[in-house]
Amino acid sequence: MSTQTQTAASSKSTGTLKTIIWSGLAAGILDGLAAMIVFHIWFKLTPGQVMQFIASGVFGPSSFTGGTNTVFAGIFFHFVIAYIFAAFYYFVFPKLSFLRTKPVIAGLIYGFGIWLVMNMLVIPMSQIQPSPFNAGLAAVSVVWHMVLVGLPIAVITKKFFNQSDSNTK
Repeated sequence: MSTQTQTAASSKSTGTLKTIIWSGLAAGILDGLAAMIVFHIWFKLTPGQVMQFIASGVFGPSSFTGGTNTVFAGIFFHFVIAYIFAAFYYFVFPKLSFLRTKPVIAGLIYGFGIWLVMNMLVIPMSQIQPSPFNAGLAAVSVVWHMVLVGLPIAVITKKFFNQSDSNTK
């Protein structure tokens, strides 16, 4: 492998990691803030309780008595999920032209897809206690996942690929 090829491969993997880190971080922060605000308004939960709620997916109801350990566990799980969604989008991005040509629409659709996956698969398979369906809360949650999760992942990923394409020309 030539030095130029090694440098290009190293640059590509650094760019990949950088893109996933930034898009996952942005989505995780925005999603976490939205959850804290919305769940405070709807249920009067504190930010710590929101993170404990996330941790309850793994630890069940005992997470609410786990103190700061389960708050930090919730933060950790929250960002792991954000990074998984960011990485998935990154690796699918070059394979689907729609993601490249319509990043805003693709991001909004992806955010809706994230909401569906979380609410139809992840949460039901976790130890989170079921709660009654609330149409207003669901609508707000769908919108925040579209705008504050899917859209940042799409825009940041698009920006990386635009920079990567211009660097290789």
